Amino acid sequence: MNDKESKLDHLLADLAASYARTAPPRDGLEKLKRRMQAETNTLSDADLEWLAAAGRVLGVEPKGNKDE
Repeated sequence: MNDKESKLDHLLADLAASYARTAPPRDGLEKLKRRMQAETNTLSDADLEWLAAAGRVLGVEPKGNKDE
């Protein structure tokens, strides 16, 4: 291991130790879980375009766009 790798290892060990000493934010895990759930529930632009095209083929109108 060269000197640069040794210094990097030391800095990373210091950073890990710093995180280990720091208390996690209040409700941090719950907030992270909610954010990850929100991210996984999103659709990509390609998915949305496919759904819109499928709706047109099936004759399905988006809610709120019907003439009453």
